Amino acid sequence: MDPLWGETLRRLDALLVQVCDLEEARASKLRGEQEAGWDAVRTTVRPSTAELAFSSALAETPLLGASPPLPFARLRASLRVDTVEEEALLLLLATWLEPRYSRLFAVLQDETAQGWNVERLLLTVLGRTPARAQRLLASLTDSGLLVGGGLVQTGAGAFPPMLRPVDLAPEVREALLELPRPSVLGELSLEWHGPEVLPSSSHGTFAVVHGEGERLGVALGLADEAGVPLVVARWTGAPEPVPMARALWRLASVRGALLAVDLAGAERGLALSVTETLSGLCQRFGGRALVLADSAQPVAVPHHEAPAPGFVQRRALWVEEARTRGLSLTEADAGRLASGFRGALQEIRRVFDSAPGGDAEALRAAASRLVQVPLRHGYRLETSRTFADLVVRDTTRAALERLLFYVAQRDRVAEERGLSRRFRLHTGPVALFSGRSGTGKTLAAEVIAHAVGRPLYVIDLSRLVSKYVGETEKNIDEVLSHGERSGAVLFFDEADSLFSSRTEVSNANDRFANLEVGFLLQRIERHDGLIILATNLQTAIDEAFLRRFHARIEFPFPEVEERRRIWELMLPEGVPRAGTLDLPGLAQRHRLAGGDIRNAALKAIFLAEQAGAPLAQEHLERAVALELYELGRLSRRPEADAPSDAGTRLRRVAEVFQEALDSQLRQHFLKEVHVLHGSPTREALAGKRPAVSLALYRLAVAQNGALRLGLIVSAWSHRAEEEHELLGVLHGLLSRGLPHELDGRKLTPRVQESYDFDLLHRFWSSHGHPIRASLVLDVEMT
Repeated sequence: MDPLWGETLRRLDALLVQVCDLEEARASKLRGEQEAGWDAVRTTVRPSTAELAFSSALAETPLLGASPPLPFARLRASLRVDTVEEEALLLLLATWLEPRYSRLFAVLQDETAQGWNVERLLLTVLGRTPARAQRLLASLTDSGLLVGGGLVQTGAGAFPPMLRPVDLAPEVREALLELPRPSVLGELSLEWHGPEVLPSSSHGTFAVVHGEGERLGVALGLADEAGVPLVVARWTGAPEPVPMARALWRLASVRGALLAVDLAGAERGLALSVTETLSGLCQRFGGRALVLADSAQPVAVPHHEAPAPGFVQRRALWVEEARTRGLSLTEADAGRLASGFRGALQEIRRVFDSAPGGDAEALRAAASRLVQVPLRHGYRLETSRTFADLVVRDTTRAALERLLFYVAQRDRVAEERGLSRRFRLHTGPVALFSGRSGTGKTLAAEVIAHAVGRPLYVIDLSRLVSKYVGETEKNIDEVLSHGERSGAVLFFDEADSLFSSRTEVSNANDRFANLEVGFLLQRIERHDGLIILATNLQTAIDEAFLRRFHARIEFPFPEVEERRRIWELMLPEGVPRAGTLDLPGLAQRHRLAGGDIRNAALKAIFLAEQAGAPLAQEHLERAVALELYELGRLSRRPEADAPSDAGTRLRRVAEVFQEALDSQLRQHFLKEVHVLHGSPTREALAGKRPAVSLALYRLAVAQNGALRLGLIVSAWSHRAEEEHELLGVLHGLLSRGLPHELDGRKLTPRVQESYDFDLLHRFWSSHGHPIRASLVLDVEMT
């Protein structure tokens, strides 16, 4: 033990002997031992309060002296503690140093049965003058250092005057007893850096370290500059942030350390609460503390920014750390890690520590685990799909590959080619996936996230949007901030409900809705990370967003060959089959989206399992019929071998025409041209432009099964010149590109060269449109 402890305890013993003598004389005077009868009763009130409570006979020499033991020297250098306060801490610590003090203190405080110290003990021993008693009582209030700062814990509940239990806080007691540094406090893990030293005197310093760079490195530099050790507490969601922040401040202050609370990924409200608590404690009582936050805090305290390292610097850090550990990491692998994982040196070291083997794949997996950030407004979707699991058009696949290359190589190309002077490449990208339900938008997001090695979070819009003014914007900012910190891919499904077009302001609801859209525009432009928006209605997206999208990728409805490949993917090799399945015929007969095919394939597998037989064609046909039935669409009974009727033939004509137009229009245009059947109403055209509408206006069925039908064909776009161009292309396709045989029957399509104005006028007026340029197609099937 430090020799200074012996000297300190001897001074305490001498003081206690004097206090015992004074208490004995005080008790004798109150008992009135020299008097009898009523004189003895009067004696209890005759002595003055000052005579009973205070004495000038005791020496004013401080118990701890000018050179206290090292724990108290650290405490004195860290906090604004005065003589009576540190003597109170010494008195409460004495029972942990020597058992004999417990019996003595029980007598001095007239509480021999309870077994704990009370406030009366402190006042009896240390409140020797009115000034000392007043200072001690002030420190035992909620605004004083001992109780307000939490160095001393008091009993909960109501107690008689001066009988409230008092004891040292556990972290204060352990520090004064010079026990080893703790590694955990409650639910928070602690990391200690640097040896325990006697710090220089501090009047209380607090600062915020923010930014995307090496915040811990800045904190280590500040600790080294102050000549004190650093204790880092990584916040993991303590249920009561204020009490935990106060406990961390006490632990660091009593040990003379600089506290750094790492609030990476914490909510804005929680970060602000911890910041205000720690800054208030440092300002009132002293101590040193830092808050390591993602962004600057709205508190009037010094701020230190940790700038994010660039791609080249991050790549060099990966290579250097691998070399230091005797591992081999190529420049290409380091580049991929630097692009997908934006952590700085300390975070890179944690990745290596948790990656067995240290090869590139193990490092990517470890980095993905470490950057997980719990989102209140979404959930993480595990990604294991690759491009081999995705069946889309060649144009869509090429667009996805371009997006993938941009995400993986943006930082490298931007820095090596000096593009930052001309382009804003430090944010984004933002991609829009548009297409009908079931065409593979969510699967494509999984494939992209898996390919770049980043976590994928699906944002739940029902939890993101709030009815309270300003709450939606707050939630959006929180989601995007967490996404930046984790480097995650954020996927907004059905995004048109949130990113919808702005409207004219007619009431307060319109005004606040427009404010939300405006905030989204600004916040997304600042986001550094991949955001994917998926929508069934691209036209519902605000036009101001469209120019902010780096990629706008369409997911067209799958054609026959694509549907066949999807059927093959959905029926794995482990499923026993009864002979050869007619998957090409299934794809030809049933125009289903990928999601519908997946559901039908699963139904067929379980139908076969239920029957205890291998998968057969009849199971597939029945599953398709059930899927159509559950979707509310017309479905033929699979078990009835009904002869071909006019309805079947008419539907086949429509499907074959649509397949032919889809195939041939794709040869002319990069963008999908929707083919609509029926009246071209506003609802039918919503989100489907450019489009071609095939409206049946005439049908005749002969007894021999021959069909004769007439179609009005029109072109639709947001721009008139595009409608003219599309109509001209259609004329050639309908004249020369339609089939002339179907299911063994002759098919004769003819485009009428002479238009019947009355026919077109009646048709368009009946649909609420002015007459517009159209093609009239006659089809005869014999």
